[in-house]
Parts: sequence; C-alpha cells; structure tokens
Amino acid sequence: MVLTVTLNPAIDKILIVDSFEVHKLHRLSKGEMSMVSAGGKGVNIANTLAKMGDEVIASGFAGGHAGHMLCDAIRKEGITTNFIFTQGSTRTNISILDRENETLTEINDFGQEIPQEDITFFMENYERLLARVKLIAIAGSLPLGVLPEIYIQMVDLARKQGKKVMVHTSPKYLPVLMEAQPFLINPDMRSDHFILGKNVDGVDQFISTGREILKKCPNTEYIIFTHRLENVVVVSQSKAFVLRPRNMSIVNMLGYADAYLAGFIHAYINREKEEEVLRYASAAGLTDVEDIYKEISAIDKIGANLSRIDIEVVNF
Repeated sequence: MVLTVTLNPAIDKILIVDSFEVHKLHRLSKGEMSMVSAGGKGVNIANTLAKMGDEVIASGFAGGHAGHMLCDAIRKEGITTNFIFTQGSTRTNISILDRENETLTEINDFGQEIPQEDITFFMENYERLLARVKLIAIAGSLPLGVLPEIYIQMVDLARKQGKKVMVHTSPKYLPVLMEAQPFLINPDMRSDHFILGKNVDGVDQFISTGREILKKCPNTEYIIFTHRLENVVVVSQSKAFVLRPRNMSIVNMLGYADAYLAGFIHAYINREKEEEVLRYASAAGLTDVEDIYKEISAIDKIGANLSRIDIEVVNF
C-alpha cells in the first residue's frame, strides 16, 4: 500500500477552450470542455496509482464544504482517505488550456491557514499510518502555517520505520530536503528553475546539479528532473539516465509529473529493475500528456508506449 500526502490539496477547475483571450467574455461552445476534480499533486498521484491497481491511502489537510467534496471524489476512485479537517476551506485552482495558442494558464489559490494544533494532530496520525504502507509520496505546495521543516520530521519518522519517502515540491525547499535526505527528490520546476544558487535547465545542468545534491545526500537515491518532457533526467548515486519519448504529441500538460511519479511508484513497488522502472514512469508521463484529461484515462496505453521511450545511460 502507498501513502500519498497532499498538505495543500485543491478542487481543480479545468477549462479547455479553442482560443482564450483576456478582457473577453467567453462562453463554452460545443467541443470545449469544463471539468471539476479533486486535485493537488499527491491526490493526482493517488488517483493514477488506484487506476494502476495499487492500494492507496490519501492524506493531508482539508476544510469546509470543498474539503468534503474533495474526499468524496477521492473515495469514488477506490482510494482510502485520511485527511485532517481543519478551519477554513480547501482551495480551488483554475486551469485554462488554450488549444489554438497551445498555452496553459493556471491560477492557484493559496489555500487555508493550518493552526499548530492541527499540524500536531496530523503528524501523530501520519506516524500511525506509516505502519500500514510500503512507500510514502509527499507532493505539492505547503499551506499557510506549515513550515518546510515538516519534511524533515516526516522523512525521519518514516526512516525509523524503514519506509522510503519521495518528495515532489518547489526547489525553494531544497535546502530542507537535503537535510531530510528522502529516498527521492523531484523538484517542481514549473515556475522556479533556481537551484543551489543558479538557474538550472538542460540535460547537462540537470545531471551536474543532481550529482551536486547527491554528494551531500548519501541517503537519497534519486534526483529526478521532469521539467523537460523531451529529456527527463534521472540522477542516481552512480549514474544518470536521460529518457526521451519518441514522436510525442502533447495534448495537455496538466499532471505530467504526477503521472510520471505514479508510474515510478507502481513499477518500483512491483520490484521492476531500475531501467524498467524509469521506462514505465516515462511511458506513464507520455501517456498522460497525449490524453486530454488530467489523469490517464486508459492505463493500458502505458504498456503500448513503453517501446517509445529511449534511454541513454551516463556512467560516472
């Protein structure tokens, strides 16, 4: 069983339009789409894992009517929910996908502020949940009131029980993550490319930065850069992998990194070999971006896409 932690979940409102313009009233027409779903990176990972047939517990903070909607939607996917309800209301995020101009506009709310007593209750609950799971994925942003040091506490508690933790969050929290040293770090670089005092982009910079991080983090096994879909870079303690999908036809980039990580987790807990794990993860990401929906609608396409992933190995 996998535990996903989404400290700042959301209700996702997704609009897919033919052409988006500011300062204009836009009424959805035939062929355009409006979708509402449970969201937040950890929730997205949980949904995809459930579709892959894995047992999942989804945890985090929720609040208000929107929080109940969130949990109801997650449970409908066959996922066990274990959210801590707190004051305020779960946020709503809005995404506008413009087909004609191939742009994605996202407006993410900052969400509710979490009081200290609820953080304490969450950590006590989290520690109890660890006994039930094989692996923990912590993904997404931090809500107001929650300090980055929570990553250290969560990784330490998991390590004491022999459980591995993956963290997918903003690069600004990297100094704390390097102190925590989780099993895997996947920086969310959608709006921030600044890592270790410099802007990082491109295969060579991803590899050198990953190596720099891992030299200081002996307990961390992987640094994964999913920012460039055409060149996903995975850096381990002894080598790097560059994964390149062939003939990629991007339809929708919403949830790409989440699908990638779900694919990684699914293959990893089913004891696939290292390159097979990475190939499956990239095939899951490829399947996601070629689907109009936020999560993969046809899981069987992942298997068909495995042959479209080329892997370059760089030994150190």
